[in-house]
Amino acid sequence: MTHPSATAFLGYTHPLGRHAVDGPRVRSLWLGEASEVLRSFIAWLDGYLTRAGVVGLVEGGLGVIAFGGALSVVLGDAVAKAGAVVAVLLASLGLVLLLAASRAELRRRSELCERLLIGHCRAFLQDNQSSWRLTRWIEHQRIDDNGDAVAQVTVHAVVTCDRLRFYRFCVGSGQNQPLKTRRRVHVQVRSVAVEGIGGTRHEVTRHWVDDGRMEVLVHFPVPIHCGNEFSMLIEMYWPAKSARLMGDRLPDDFCVRVKPPLNLLEYTVVLPAGEEAFYDPIGFRSDDSHFLLVSRCNSSGCQEISLVGRDVPIDGRLGMRVDLKRKELS
Repeated sequence: MTHPSATAFLGYTHPLGRHAVDGPRVRSLWLGEASEVLRSFIAWLDGYLTRAGVVGLVEGGLGVIAFGGALSVVLGDAVAKAGAVVAVLLASLGLVLLLAASRAELRRRSELCERLLIGHCRAFLQDNQSSWRLTRWIEHQRIDDNGDAVAQVTVHAVVTCDRLRFYRFCVGSGQNQPLKTRRRVHVQVRSVAVEGIGGTRHEVTRHWVDDGRMEVLVHFPVPIHCGNEFSMLIEMYWPAKSARLMGDRLPDDFCVRVKPPLNLLEYTVVLPAGEEAFYDPIGFRSDDSHFLLVSRCNSSGCQEISLVGRDVPIDGRLGMRVDLKRKELS
């Protein structure tokens, strides 16, 4: 006969009421629950390996070794502490190496996806030569003493294909910069805000071509249909973009490639305080009535060189060549 206390301990609630069960039945229930826990753990481990791969599993193992080594340093004797220190150092080094390898692999995959995406979009543009018509290009570029450049470009265009899903543009510094500098280039594109509506960011994909230019794809959240106008604000920070002008103090070109008919072109270059420059037109004659190239001193005391073109009839590069004046020696 089962003792009352044992009955109370071994009792469980059945859907039909409360019953007392014997020890073997409880052990069977525990084994069933343990099997379910084991199956859940195996399913979780399979999902983790699918997401993290073998590298993730090794990282976890090294983390356990490092944690155990740290405990041995605190609680073990002198020999155990010395061995634990070595184990912790080796485990930490292994974690760092695995992390670097994992990041390199992710970067390679990301670059591959970007190259494939850019290639497909470029092929689409080649098959659809006139996907949009540029109507206005307004660019303002500020140059710092160290050659870094901050640019804002407002683009207005009209869609000429059935549906436009992305906009493509290329920009460069005129030199093939090292990878370290390229990684610091920042590009952000948003819709133009009008009376409080707009200003949201677009998804951007970029790729570096062989000549050192950056090819950028701006992906619209919804396709834009034929005949509709779209506008966007491009914001860029480019380290050492004008290093030739500011660092080497050599003439540098500031140009944009356009295609007629273009209603309005505005291109302004702001020099650092204390610098003055000569300038020449590129792609047009100074006496052409469609263009105006002027220089002035702004409210901050910096020289601004501005190009304004209206109803631009030229197909090609337009802009200015800037050459810093030699500073007077004191």
